[in-house]
Amino acid sequence: MPGMRGMPSMSTLLVLLLGSMLINVVAMNGAPHWRPFTPMNDEFAAAGTLALAHLIALPPLVLGSWLLFTQLLEPLAMTYLRTPVFVAWVLTIVPLVEIMLRRCGRSIPERPGFMALMIANAALLGTALLASGQLQTPLAVLGFSLAAAVALGFLLLAFTALRVRLRHADVPAVFGDAPLSLLTAGIMALAFMGFTGLFQE
Repeated sequence: MPGMRGMPSMSTLLVLLLGSMLINVVAMNGAPHWRPFTPMNDEFAAAGTLALAHLIALPPLVLGSWLLFTQLLEPLAMTYLRTPVFVAWVLTIVPLVEIMLRRCGRSIPERPGFMALMIANAALLGTALLASGQLQTPLAVLGFSLAAAVALGFLLLAFTALRVRLRHADVPAVFGDAPLSLLTAGIMALAFMGFTGLFQE
């Protein structure tokens, strides 16, 4: 695609998004007192709201980090500061996303769950690092961030549906909860590896 140094491989992007989604699901279901939203019994609603939070956060976060990298760090030969600068930018964007969600009123972010889940999220920092290293135009960065947010939302909903079904599955006790989630995530990752080579590097 013109204007790009080379898009990341489809498998790399999907593994990044799958890893982030797994972290989200484990945090949502493994520690009830760290749930990201005020009492929400519907897992699909929680996953959908989390996907919406990423859809709000990713475009400004990725575009802003790309601008910081290309307009500030590269001209000043300070690219070694990329990761701490991006982390600081994440810490700036996440509270703004929380304020926006609180004003919507439908799903109220709960502290410290929401803040911890968003700040420690591999999708936010990972997508920013990928975009800054491989994309050259603001339009490409914006498209990449939107695609990453949509893909993450799809994976969150798909994994939530699998968890709901597996909860009632007859499996040995040793494979319950976390082991079953990890095995499921591994199988999904293998399935998504089938997209490797779909797009030219």
